Amino acid sequence: MTEEQFATACAQVKAAFGDISTAVGASGERYIRAAAALLPKGCSPARTAVLLVLNGARPQVYVKPGVKLPNGRDPRSTSQVNVNGEAWLQYSYSFPYDPNVHTLTQFVGAALARFKLAE
Repeated sequence: MTEEQFATACAQVKAAFGDISTAVGASGERYIRAAAALLPKGCSPARTAVLLVLNGARPQVYVKPGVKLPNGRDPRSTSQVNVNGEAWLQYSYSFPYDPNVHTLTQFVGAALARFKLAE
């Protein structure tokens, strides 16, 4: 990802989710942290911080631990991990993503949609 592409991605994430912070990791990966992304209706809390890790074709997305699904349960197939010195919830969710077609904001929205599933 070029500096221009990264700047565009940051602007998109900021426009969609509010305040962001960025960092570059020791291996060159880039981090974008959004302070308050809206979770699907019924989730608790209603908003959560989101961390994007950009180090390849498909970004990695994490949320803060403690998210509850609309049915009040913890999401399945999750684990707490330490990323860049902070605790995050790691989860998997399959959906198509092509960086030439989809924006990073669309990617985050699709990843957060996973939490509307009643598991």
